[in-house]
Amino acid sequence: MMDFDTLYESAGAIHLHSSYSDGALPIPEIAAIAQGKGLDFLMFSDHNTLAPKREGLDGWHDRVLVIIGYEINDRHDQNHYLAFRIDKEVETGSDAGTYVSRVKQMGGFGIIAHPAEKRNFSDAYPPYPWTEWDVDGFDGIEIWNQLSEWMEGVTRSNIAWRIWHPLRSIRFPVWETLERWDRFNRKRRVVGVGGIDVHAFQYKVFGFIPVEIYPYKVQFKSIRTHILTRSPISAEKGISSKEAEEAIFSALSEGCCFVSNHSIGDARGFRFSAECGGRRFPMGSRLSTKETATFHVTAPSEGTIRLLCDGREIMTVKGRALTFQSADEGVYRVEIIKKKRGWIYSNPIVIMKSTLDGTEKK
Repeated sequence: MMDFDTLYESAGAIHLHSSYSDGALPIPEIAAIAQGKGLDFLMFSDHNTLAPKREGLDGWHDRVLVIIGYEINDRHDQNHYLAFRIDKEVETGSDAGTYVSRVKQMGGFGIIAHPAEKRNFSDAYPPYPWTEWDVDGFDGIEIWNQLSEWMEGVTRSNIAWRIWHPLRSIRFPVWETLERWDRFNRKRRVVGVGGIDVHAFQYKVFGFIPVEIYPYKVQFKSIRTHILTRSPISAEKGISSKEAEEAIFSALSEGCCFVSNHSIGDARGFRFSAECGGRRFPMGSRLSTKETATFHVTAPSEGTIRLLCDGREIMTVKGRALTFQSADEGVYRVEIIKKKRGWIYSNPIVIMKSTLDGTEKK
């Protein structure tokens, strides 16, 4: 459990593609662009290859930490899975249950990608949803995938507008995914992250005008995942890339993170905590207690702050802070709306009531 008073915040982009698969640029160029946009870390997941890791491209790129995993799919090109912290690929053509299990056995960290993807704009870009919900063992889930949201809203009449104004298409995560995520966290911790799924596709508008859909420099202004770590993640402070990566995955495994839509405001400084028994606990905490918990929310600027329990809104405040007391068990998380769009989505704090003998209630 992290000590709330000694946390350091870093912001990064998860789910990136490079020229090692179907992305437009090599990893060093992408990292340089990310540094110019103020990002601290990047988590690459090229399709079906860990080649950039074997070639030594992970680690510090000036002030940006590059982490390399890869994106796995089944034989039907469904059930995409982002696998990190492993050194070799899982056998190609495996079913979802097999590769989720293998990643876990190898000590890896796995995230379900674009779980509720739905679109029918083009046969060339079909949806790739997650369908194997009986499979267990995954560590996280993309609660917001930026490219999926962009493509799901495309029609033949609005595609030109969406290409020229890509960031304005970012509205909200898919409610179906948020509901499922709440249900998972009632049983065990499943961390929620944001994925940008950047490729910088080349597309011809009206069949002949070539344009780049979502260049890296634009997409790095979209969905970010902010993590809170015990130590600062900084090459300038002498932190090794291995130490920084360990800190990032420790925070992710504990759910000590949140997702933001950077296009409508910098979310650095957001905090969500629970005070209980004289201690304050951060996002991701799972508390077994009979005591009343006091929830605290602070935001870096004004918005509509919504506190939810098991997916139900229990308090809403317009401003920069919220405080709420509850003795009820449940999955508590925060959503902040700004400019009529989703801005911040916290990972939950789960309250579980103890039985009389002090054991956790099942």
